[in-house]
Amino acid sequence: MSQHTGIPPNKPNNPFPPPRNHTTTDIFITPEAWEEFLTEFLEQHPGYHLDNWDPQNATPFRHKLHKVWKEVRFVQSTIMVPRDAHAKNYKEKLRRLVARTKTTIGNAVCLGLGHAYAGEKALHLDSTKNERTWIEQCGMFLALCQMIEEKHKLPRDSLPKVFQDPAFNLEDRFVLEQLGQQTVLPSPGAIEHITRRTFVFAPHFPADHLFGTIFGRGDDKIPEILLTQDLGGDYAGFGAAIAQRHIRKAYWTGNQTIDSETRKMYEEGKRFLKSHHKLEFDYLYPSPGDPLRQPRPAEV
Repeated sequence: MSQHTGIPPNKPNNPFPPPRNHTTTDIFITPEAWEEFLTEFLEQHPGYHLDNWDPQNATPFRHKLHKVWKEVRFVQSTIMVPRDAHAKNYKEKLRRLVARTKTTIGNAVCLGLGHAYAGEKALHLDSTKNERTWIEQCGMFLALCQMIEEKHKLPRDSLPKVFQDPAFNLEDRFVLEQLGQQTVLPSPGAIEHITRRTFVFAPHFPADHLFGTIFGRGDDKIPEILLTQDLGGDYAGFGAAIAQRHIRKAYWTGNQTIDSETRKMYEEGKRFLKSHHKLEFDYLYPSPGDPLRQPRPAEV
């Protein structure tokens, strides 16, 4: 009979129990507090609960997270090897996007992808829109990376890739790091990887977050490909970010004069829109159900 000594199925031991004769300078964790912390963790990450643990393969959620990564790769392969007219047209749009690049893309950065797992709803992946969107977007990112590799005649999966999202939980990291063998960096580590020769995929990145991260570090740090939300939109683009900042500043200071920071945002955004061409296309989700078709712009 095999014995499992790992975690799970065993629970971790309290690393610092109360010493027998403790003083006010000792740091320790009481047994009651330790049990409460364990309970809280398992409530937040039920895949690691013994009831949901797969002892044979030592994985959480009994292969449900494996299914997530498998579907990501399926999306990637369906984009790369299209089977119908819509998919073929879609692939051609993405390939034209990559073909327009003037420099050799040296790496790829994925920012703000969101959750592959968003609580107990993830136990029903087939009917959960958030997980399906994550799968589709991650698969699209990998497909674009593959197209870049093909353009530059690089080996498959050789383009350096990093992921960053401060919202990633253990399940998200399990899918990306342990199943996908991808690199996940703590915020804001991925920003240092962005240069002119970078493909940046940021489908949920708000326009105001671009300032001070992707923008504002010098023109040589502006990526040649930035796939994100519509930066020219009335309510979610550069104009919205500038308007919201100016309103906050005006009410806070009582002065509605355009300050240097607001002016800098305006100039950086305008310079970017002039130097990059805007392309729009739909996401493709190759599943038996109705595909999610959400327009997303790319700047090249």
